[in-house]
Order: sequence, then structure tokens, then C-alpha cells
Amino acid sequence: MKRLFSLTMITVLVLSILSACSSKGNESASSSESEDKITVEFWGLDTQKRIYEPVIEDFEKEHPEIDISYSTRTVDAHKEGLKVAASSNTMPDVWFNWGGTLGSFYPENELTLDLTEHAEQGKWNELYLETALELTKYEEQITGVPTKLAGLGIFYRKDIFEEQGIEVPKTFDEFEAVMAKLKDNNITPVSVGGKFGWHTMRFTEAVLEHYAGPELKDQLISLEQSWDNTAVEETYAKLKEWEGKGYFPTGFITADPNEAKMPFYSGDAAMLLEGPWFDTTATEDEFPLENIGVFPFPTDQEPQRVSSFVEMLQINGHASKEVQDAAVEFALYATSKEVIEKYKDNYDFPVAAAGVEIPEEFPNVPTLVDSLNEGAFVITDQALPQDLVVKFFEAQDNVITGEFTPKEAAEFLQKSAEGVK
Repeated sequence: MKRLFSLTMITVLVLSILSACSSKGNESASSSESEDKITVEFWGLDTQKRIYEPVIEDFEKEHPEIDISYSTRTVDAHKEGLKVAASSNTMPDVWFNWGGTLGSFYPENELTLDLTEHAEQGKWNELYLETALELTKYEEQITGVPTKLAGLGIFYRKDIFEEQGIEVPKTFDEFEAVMAKLKDNNITPVSVGGKFGWHTMRFTEAVLEHYAGPELKDQLISLEQSWDNTAVEETYAKLKEWEGKGYFPTGFITADPNEAKMPFYSGDAAMLLEGPWFDTTATEDEFPLENIGVFPFPTDQEPQRVSSFVEMLQINGHASKEVQDAAVEFALYATSKEVIEKYKDNYDFPVAAAGVEIPEEFPNVPTLVDSLNEGAFVITDQALPQDLVVKFFEAQDNVITGEFTPKEAAEFLQKSAEGVK
């Protein structure tokens, strides 16, 4: 019995050793398999999880050799995180960004992969809208894979316009006449939230487009012309006039822009200057879209340009070649017509991909797309150098509060521009 017990114990011991060896072998194989994968670190926004999480899952199934390590932050935290990563040489492999000076910081500092050759070889001009590709450029190089193209327009209450016998304005004078009639009938013409500056900026840049015209306005933005000129003064004078006539809500300069929609919903205000996302916003807030229409801000200029911006995915210019290739592959996959159409309910419209039909639940987006096709300029807080954006906000706000005359605001902005240059 003792011998049988000993043999049994030896057998158990041997089996245990073999089992352990087998387990270690499997762990080693698993580890080796993991090491063979190409890991792509991807940074995005919290609000984009609904878009990218299912897309990443599908992509990894189709590309088992690639692992997308996805993390998200709020808008401000994302911007700050990218700047910190840029200064510490810890950039992710692919990241979400906007166009203009927000996105150009990275190619300007040689942090992004130049995608121009990829675009030529892959015929991106057939995959993406021309305006979207153009807005991703920095010094003629394509700096990102475009994901979304947005243009601003005046959203208006159809029911209020009908009750007041108001037609959609086609000219600047007609727009002012509409505002005057609404105010005379105790309806705030336009709801604006001036806190942070960017909501007021939308009107400042639109009025500047009217007075300066496309050529001069672009020269101002590129700092090729002095901001201390008549067109800028006229712009500030007009904004102050509108504020004095009550065309904006009382005290709007300190109001949260996210709350500007409330007077619009309640019928206390008739118009908002917003982007294509407003169809989604109104739907989520359970406001009937059949009561909302949109038209481009009438500038009386040819072409009739609207404020616009692009969103994109940028690629790390210092990542390894295999990681860069994997990142580009993922970016093209996530922005492809086929994937967008599969997950239409998750994507924000209008997308940058060409040939994607806009869902019926976004009735005002096609009008904005038509406006973009006629003409567009880069939205000011992405077009100006970021240090000057702060001064732009300060000038417009001080005109509204009476701290600056229009002339003083123009002089202040030019002095600030000289400092930036």
C-alpha cells in the first residue's frame, strides 16, 4: 500500500509539473501573440465614444494584427493633453483634432505625418469632400484624415416667422429688417450666449465678412492687412447698434452659450447662429424639428461664404512606419462611406466622406451643406493665431460693454496683432 501510495504521489507530481509547463507554454504563446500585435494609441473626445467604440471593435476583428488603444477626454482636457504631450514627446499615434490654428500647431512643429502622398495614391479626392480636404491643409500638406465638415447658419422658428408674416431674408438689409420687426413685436430676434466669447464671435465674423468682403477679411485673418481700418470699425459699430436696439438678450455677454437655446425653444427668441449639430440638439431636447428652418447669414458678398471648420484624425509623424500605416488604415476605415452608413445613427452629420446620404432626421443639414459648397471661410477661433483669438474676444466684448469705442477696438486688435507677429 505504501508503494502504491508513493507511485500515486509521483504520478500526481509529474502531471502537476507537466500541467504547469503546459500553462507556462500557453502564457508564453499568448504573450508572444500580444507582442506581435501592432498597438495604436488613439485619443478622442468623450462625446465621440458612440462613434468609435463599435467601429474599433469591427476594425480589430477585420485586422486582428492591430490593437486600437482608445482613450477619451473632455474638449478642454483633450486640447491641454495634446499640448502637454507635444512638449514632452509623448504624443499618441492618432488623435482627434480640429482644423485651422488648432490643428496646424502640430504640423507646424513637425509632429504629424504628412498625408499628401497617401491622399494622392489613395485618391482621397474621390473619398472626401473637396472643402473638407482643403481645410485639413497646412502649407499645402494634408495634415489629417477629415471626419466631419461643419458650416454655420441662422436657425429660425418657422412658426414665429409665419405668425409674424416674415420671409427668410436674402440680404443684410432684409436681415436687419427682420430683427427690427421681431423686436417691435416683443420677440428677441437672436439668442446669444456671450460667455467665453465664441458665441458672440460668430456674429462678429459674419458682420465683418459683410463689411470687409472675402478678400480683405482673409487678409485680416492672415495678418496681411491692418485691423485698424474702416471695415473693422463698421463691424464693431453694427454689433453695438444691435445690442443697443435689443436684438440680443439683455445681459447676453455673460450668459452661457449652452443656455442660448432655451429662449429659442420657449418662443422668446426667434433665431440662433448654430451649426449642423443643432438638429441633433433639438431632437434630444424633444423640440419639434418641423418648427425649425435654417438659412445662411446674408453677407451680400460673392461668393456667399459661411463660417466653417473641419474635424480630423491626425497621425504621429514620429511613430514607427508600421504603427503609422496601421493608424492611417484605421483612420480611413473609420471615415469610410461603408462604415458610416453601417453606423449612421452614431455619426455626426455632415460627415467629410463623399457620397454619404444625409439621414432624414437631419432636415436642416442639407441646406448647410449647400451653403458650404457655395463658399466657406475658416471659423475665426480656428483661423487666427490662438494668442490673438483671446484678444479678438476681448475687443468684441469691450465694445458691447462700452469699454471700447469701435475705433479703440480696431486699434487694440491691430496692436495685439503686431505683438503676435
